[in-house]
Amino acid sequence: MSFKQTPSVLKTKNRPTTRLERSLEKNLMAYAAAATAGLLSLAPCAEAEVVYTPSNIPMAVAFLNQGPALTQFDLNNDGIPDFTFSMLSTQHASTGRALQLLKVAGYQSGNKIVSVPAKVGVTAAAVPTGGKIGSQAMFASSGVDMAIRGYVDSFIRSSGSWLKVETAYVGLKFLINGQVHYGWARIKFPQPGEFVEPSIYGYAYETIPNQPIVAGQTSGTAQPVSASAPGRLGVLAAGASGVRLQPKQDAAPSAR
Repeated sequence: MSFKQTPSVLKTKNRPTTRLERSLEKNLMAYAAAATAGLLSLAPCAEAEVVYTPSNIPMAVAFLNQGPALTQFDLNNDGIPDFTFSMLSTQHASTGRALQLLKVAGYQSGNKIVSVPAKVGVTAAAVPTGGKIGSQAMFASSGVDMAIRGYVDSFIRSSGSWLKVETAYVGLKFLINGQVHYGWARIKFPQPGEFVEPSIYGYAYETIPNQPIVAGQTSGTAQPVSASAPGRLGVLAAGASGVRLQPKQDAAPSAR
């Protein structure tokens, strides 16, 4: 009797075990699908991107003894000025002294300009193509001269990093929602030494906070950035621990 009942007992034990395995399999598949979807949704947030805006914006030209001419500059195109370029031209008829001046300043608090030491204070750096703009640079917290030329008793006195260049970059540091971002503005003069009619010839910034940018870089991604996974089970189901982005850099825009 007991021998005949054994198959019946085995069948009774196996049925709930089969149903449990199918249920667990369905649950695992659902978790894996949800985790994969979570990774895909996180991937765009991890992208580091350089946003470049081509332009040819003439700066406001100062008229003689009419006060400074101001050009407000919006680096990230959000409708709020980030920096101000100012030009000044003065002359005193009685003394014959004259002054031409071009400078740049942060329009918003916390916005700064890459600078270099000068004989008196600092001057805005004329960053060359390929120069790195990041936390390692020296930044001026207030307005700094780009170029200045004075005429006194037939003598010309001039200073500034921009006096002998036709095209270079202003390195910029500015805040977006309280976070530091780096960028550049390409400044072009009619010819070296003629800084009275400059133009903003393209500009760019890095979308990732505290991520350096290269002067002249117009597209691509920054250093690799990892995306956090939604959970260990999702990571194992997706077969990856995160998303890696490779850096890419285009050549600087050519002068026109």
